[in-house]
Amino acid sequence: MKIGFNPDFAPFSYLKDGVASGIVIDHIREIFNIAGLSPEFIASELSGLTEGLLSGRFDLLAALAKTNERSVKLSFSKPIIVSGAAWFIPKDRQPLSGNNLPGTIVTPKVGPLVSQITLLYPQIKIVTSKDYESSLQDVLYNAAIIDAAALNWHVGRMLIDEKYNGLFHMPTIPFYKIPLSIAARAEDQETIINPLNQNIPDEWGIGDFFE
Repeated sequence: MKIGFNPDFAPFSYLKDGVASGIVIDHIREIFNIAGLSPEFIASELSGLTEGLLSGRFDLLAALAKTNERSVKLSFSKPIIVSGAAWFIPKDRQPLSGNNLPGTIVTPKVGPLVSQITLLYPQIKIVTSKDYESSLQDVLYNAAIIDAAALNWHVGRMLIDEKYNGLFHMPTIPFYKIPLSIAARAEDQETIINPLNQNIPDEWGIGDFFE
């Protein structure tokens, strides 16, 4: 089965010496091994994952957050890991304290946080970007417009360690927890997702993966 994955989603999915690697990749290999199936991992830009699934380029997507909008066209497995979302604020600005919220944030257009932030915090103005790195650049270089980047807690922290070390306050806890699942086309719920669910441990969707 062909599985599309984001190679810029470390520590969950990335390329190491040209080979698909990461926590969710390892989990999927474990699930497929138990099921007696053979996965073929195909790297794709974040913006092309869902389109690739719907067009038949992929049979599954490696790790996607379930949202009401996505559930119209996609089906989702049980969670294979629990991640979260956090505010990333440059070091030259004051960090958030207490229950304070940013006024304007930037987040990837195709990620799950646009709909979730709109639901949880309708007072926040949202600007969208292409991907994680462009979100960090937007908040760094558009201080008059954007207060924070809203990104996956794990991915944002790792990307800052690698490319923007010392430029951001590091969030210590997420503001919102996000279970990540294997995704398929909506019509593949019975034939693909339900059989895979039998091989996914329940505890993968319960435990927190935070420092």
